[in-house]
Amino acid sequence: MRRLSAALFLLVVTAVTRAQEIPGLRVTMQARSLVPANATVQLQLTLQATADVEVPAQLMNGHRLRVTCDELPPQQVEQAGKGGAAMLTAGSKLERVLSFPVTGWLPANDLDRIHRVFVAWDGLAGVGCDFKVAPDTSKLTVAQLDLTKTQVVLVTSAGDMTLSFRPDKAPNHCDNFVKLCLQGFYDGIRFHRVIKGFMIQSGCPNTRDEDKKDQWGTGGPGYTINDERSDLRHLRGTLSMARTSQPNTGGSGFFIVHKDSPQLDGQYSAFGNLEAGADVLDRIASGLVIGDRPTQPVMLYTAIVMAVKK
Repeated sequence: MRRLSAALFLLVVTAVTRAQEIPGLRVTMQARSLVPANATVQLQLTLQATADVEVPAQLMNGHRLRVTCDELPPQQVEQAGKGGAAMLTAGSKLERVLSFPVTGWLPANDLDRIHRVFVAWDGLAGVGCDFKVAPDTSKLTVAQLDLTKTQVVLVTSAGDMTLSFRPDKAPNHCDNFVKLCLQGFYDGIRFHRVIKGFMIQSGCPNTRDEDKKDQWGTGGPGYTINDERSDLRHLRGTLSMARTSQPNTGGSGFFIVHKDSPQLDGQYSAFGNLEAGADVLDRIASGLVIGDRPTQPVMLYTAIVMAVKK
């Protein structure tokens, strides 16, 4: 079935504020809402001229940040800009991405809990953003986790979705999915199949490559797992394993049910549920598609395991 609907997908933003100190210049700073502790945080700085304006070099190619983690005293993170001031003409726009190892902003050796970080551009009141840092899971294995309590946050270009699991019904599927998340397997792929009123699908590594569009939906982890069909119903928000028309062909592909789909009950292996982010599910499902493929990339930036140990 071909379905056409509309939505615009933007970078996930927790806070966007504006500067007033430089007349004629609108400045915003953005960050993804959740960042893994062992990753880099990317701050997107946008300069938009509403009139002809002279912009300091530091805004163009340096930085002057004040970083506050939890309730600790703020850190000063500064780099002088190169060259002199530059002119931006009215209507022009400049975008920069600043990348920093997030561990440098956290308390030493304190990577086992969630931290909240606020970043402000020092000297420009109101320009800043905040985000959370997830605990470090780089040394954990699935065998160490209580999957009845562990959750996974999918950080997407449409927002965050939090998943919980049903290892009592599909233990191998839960183990497999969380293992792939811990490995970073899903980082940087897309939701490549979207059918409003049915489901949204992701999990194919081929979607990282625009040149492999004809193979989107066919990639996997290099192995398959056997079906684990149960009495779990495919209701709105159900997490289930994608496969071919043949049984026992699942691997990494997964889908989240958009609206109750009883025709899938007993046919596919449901193994979890959407705990938070129903609005994100709706945004993705309502996006502009041709056939069942989004016309604008719907990115799965990272799948972060919120680990609870046994």
